[in-house]
Amino acid sequence: MIPHDHRPWYEPYHRLINAVIELSAHLAVLVAVLAGIKLLELFIRRLWDVDYVFFGRLKLRYVFDGADLLILVGFLLRGVYSVIGSYVRKPR
Repeated sequence: MIPHDHRPWYEPYHRLINAVIELSAHLAVLVAVLAGIKLLELFIRRLWDVDYVFFGRLKLRYVFDGADLLILVGFLLRGVYSVIGSYVRKPR
């Protein structure tokens, strides 16, 4: 087994790799969740065949657009926090 090289130049690259892994994981989950929401929206549109209106005011399209927005904002905030955290933490 080859011992790990822990010279001073090694640590910044290890932190960068951790941050890239964290970012790519968040992006993969975000794409999957948004695709699931879109498929659900298409299924419901096909099922009802119209843009359903809740309470006489709120269109179904607005509900799904709001869900997309909340998911994007949530992942943006949590993702930035996680990526910065993975870069700041000491590598193991």
